[in-house]
Amino acid sequence: MNTNVIVAVFTIAVTAIIWFGTTRNDASWTGNRNVCVGECYETWKSENGGSIADIERTKQDLLAAASPEALGEKYYGQCIACHGGNGEGGIGPMLAGQTVAVITDKLTGYRAGEARGAQSALMWPVAKAMSDSDIANIAAYVGTL
Repeated sequence: MNTNVIVAVFTIAVTAIIWFGTTRNDASWTGNRNVCVGECYETWKSENGGSIADIERTKQDLLAAASPEALGEKYYGQCIACHGGNGEGGIGPMLAGQTVAVITDKLTGYRAGEARGAQSALMWPVAKAMSDSDIANIAAYVGTL
């Protein structure tokens, strides 16, 4: 079959699909069908503690006021699978009982790609994504275990 014929058939098919889709468009369709406006939205706000922006602002204020240990505890959820819920170890070594300085040093080293033991390669990608404040927070939490 000639390439020009294939291109022509394809072009006609795409044009037909677009034409059909635009001429049969339902004007009442709102995309995700979220039509909670007016009274509906006011009710939602009263049930959920304000507007979406108000709720997000409250979350940000709570995060800003949280202690490093509380922020680290939230971050530690990623560590549980290997280090245990209470830092007791498992696949990874025991963290409970280690000082804040030791954890900070280890995570900073992993982030830099340093080998710290047989399982260092497991920690490199984890620590690579951590900021200095993430490391400080997680170390503060682990220091409480």
